[in-house]
Amino acid sequence: MHPARARLCVRETMAVPPHISARSESTVGPWSTADRVAELHDLAILDTEPEPLYDDLVRVAAYVCRAPVALVSLVDAERQWFKSEVGLGTRELPINCSVCAHTIEAGDLLIIPDLTADPRTIENPLVTGAPSFRFYAGAVIRGAQGIPLGALCVLDRAPRPDGLDSDQTATLTALARQISSLLEHRRTLARVAVREAEIAASERRFRVMTAAMPQMVWTTLPDGFHDYYNDRWYEFTGVPYGSTDGTGWNGVFHPDDQERAWARWRHSLSTGEPYEIEYRLRHRDGAYRWTLGRAMPLRDADGRIERWFGTCTDIDDLKRAETEARKLAAIVETSKDFIGLSTLDGAITHLNEAALALVGLPDLAAARRLRIPDFFTDESRRILTETAMPAVRRDGFWEGELTFRHVGTGEPVAVFYNIFPVRDSTGAEIGYATVTRDLRESKRAEEARDLLIRELSHRIKNIFAVVGGLAALTARSDPAAKPFATAFRERLGALAQAHEYVRPHTPESAPAVAGQTVFGLMRLIMAAYEEGGRSRVAISGDDAEIGERTATALALIMHEQATNAMKYGGLSTKEGGVALSGHREAERYTLTWAEAGGPPVTGAPSRKGFGTVLAERSVAGQLDGVLERDWAPGGLLMRLSVPLENLRA
Repeated sequence: MHPARARLCVRETMAVPPHISARSESTVGPWSTADRVAELHDLAILDTEPEPLYDDLVRVAAYVCRAPVALVSLVDAERQWFKSEVGLGTRELPINCSVCAHTIEAGDLLIIPDLTADPRTIENPLVTGAPSFRFYAGAVIRGAQGIPLGALCVLDRAPRPDGLDSDQTATLTALARQISSLLEHRRTLARVAVREAEIAASERRFRVMTAAMPQMVWTTLPDGFHDYYNDRWYEFTGVPYGSTDGTGWNGVFHPDDQERAWARWRHSLSTGEPYEIEYRLRHRDGAYRWTLGRAMPLRDADGRIERWFGTCTDIDDLKRAETEARKLAAIVETSKDFIGLSTLDGAITHLNEAALALVGLPDLAAARRLRIPDFFTDESRRILTETAMPAVRRDGFWEGELTFRHVGTGEPVAVFYNIFPVRDSTGAEIGYATVTRDLRESKRAEEARDLLIRELSHRIKNIFAVVGGLAALTARSDPAAKPFATAFRERLGALAQAHEYVRPHTPESAPAVAGQTVFGLMRLIMAAYEEGGRSRVAISGDDAEIGERTATALALIMHEQATNAMKYGGLSTKEGGVALSGHREAERYTLTWAEAGGPPVTGAPSRKGFGTVLAERSVAGQLDGVLERDWAPGGLLMRLSVPLENLRA
């Protein structure tokens, strides 16, 4: 339309009768103007580009009706907009220029043979001014609910008293219905596009979600056909993408589990019950790992299964941990040691069978009514409170000999008790544990052994006494032998004293060494080897304090060394001797034994005697020291190096 036409329509708006104003709320049938405008906007067709389908229909209408102008006119609230037009030259006009506004109120078809003679159009700007239309025929275009949206119309500049013939009328209304179908098809396509976009977005969200899940995820159709696996499935199994769709999944199950898994899956498909099973799934490295398979049906509003959603969770490590836990539990329950757990405040949470039997408890329920201190005698409870628990809090561990109290008899039960904290996966302390050993049998064995040792020691002392007595008897009968007998008895006495150090001891029978030093012990041990008032073993260098445990071990080693020197080395000849020297350096103490004047040394002995082996074990086991021997031609050189801290033990 020429711009002047549009201005004319706007300028003459106030001259249009009120019943065709955009602001009127006319209602014909079950719809209102508001309903009609809402329906039109829902189609989302206004202001879209021309489309060939609509243009073709408009040309057909113009041709059939022999009209110079044909329009697909959609009537909006303030305007009429043309989806397609032939012969008008504009895409929209103000509502006051609309004849189609009368058509949608008239029914299915409106024909006005002379627009200048109809009161509804006599003052229409398109009639009174250019282009001076005189004839109008329009067929209503309706929406899906029957609401009129506009019209397919034809216009002519000359009146037509006879209107349209029957063929033209039928064609025009048929074309209008076709346009209605096109509009609804457009809406359907738009809704499908929105739905597809929503589905695509949902699919993207689903794939992102399943990609982020640590489990393998799969879905199936209602009949169980597998149609999706997330990347985790392919990463785990190593199979090609798509190769396990359908029923191919069963091939990666362990052969012994396949039939069982199939049976369970078929049961879920037939009943709709959730699917859950443990089976072995082949890993990409070829090993089978235990897996937990689960699936739930997704149902529609009517309860019909739309899909199955499933997961596979690798539980192989958990299964192995459970197996190890069962083994550990079996070990704990069958152990002969007292094994127990408690909370941080000492409340008992578990005792094994051996523990219950040791203290005379009938069952675990009875044990759980007790706390850690309840198991001990008064003295041991004091040690637990004042010594053991502070050590656990400070060092993380404590062990030592304590005494339990038998619940039934009150009998003391000697035990080697230890206690240490139990921690959770974060490292936080959650309780205490103990693995305690019954010492009653070992105590009885120790007492028997000590009795035997004391008996042997007593007999050896008796032998020394008998030999000394024989020497004294000889001296009384032969005054000339008195000096020899006196020296001999002194040597026997020294050997007897040395014997007290080197024989095995219990803590009660060990000789007192308070204030003893290495050199003091060495002089006592070597006193038996003096000759003519002259010491055959010359002691020099740095001295050091020595503890009770170390004194016995060191006495055994040096006594063995002196005995061998008397048999084969520097003390076996009149001219020979030994230089024994001590040296302190940093945190170690070194004792050097150097023989001289004995028989020539040709090399190390071919075998070690029992005493030598025992001495070497004492060095390593009791002193944590180092023993070195150099079989030099001039005489044996032996070095014993011990940590000073161990020397004082």
